Amino acid sequence: MTKKTKKSDLDNRDNQIIELKKQIEELKTGWQRTQADFENYRKRVEGERLENLAYARAEFISQLTPVLDNFYRAFSGTKKDDPTIQGFLQIKKQLEEILAEEGLEKIPAKPGNKFDPRLHEAISSESHRTIAADCIIAEVESGWMFQDKVLKPAKVRVSKGEMGS
Repeated sequence: MTKKTKKSDLDNRDNQIIELKKQIEELKTGWQRTQADFENYRKRVEGERLENLAYARAEFISQLTPVLDNFYRAFSGTKKDDPTIQGFLQIKKQLEEILAEEGLEKIPAKPGNKFDPRLHEAISSESHRTIAADCIIAEVESGWMFQDKVLKPAKVRVSKGEMGS
């Protein structure tokens, strides 16, 4: 073998090494990109799963709010010292506590509170001597929020202010 052939072989090997290093770098970069894409996919799927779970919880809890409304209606104006009534009131309290732990909140709608269309639904507007305009006269039906989202606005009667003389 001549010196020229040896040099040519060495140059070829150097070129092959350079080419193989390039290929290794490309494969490494592709692998890292695939790994990052998979991690992003995993995070997105987990986020969607949590979002779907929250939606399902909100749906289930919103189906229970009429039960609470019925408890409120059933026991308004009843004698609270009756043992049967006491038992049902305890059940209502337990249900409220469980739902509150899950994130359900009753929307405040007391007489005199300012009407907020994001939280309240006005079912009537009436003149009132003592309650200012755009304030709640009475709550007709409870409103509910779940994790800072309105499930059902409170149905209220709203004051138009004092009737003119």
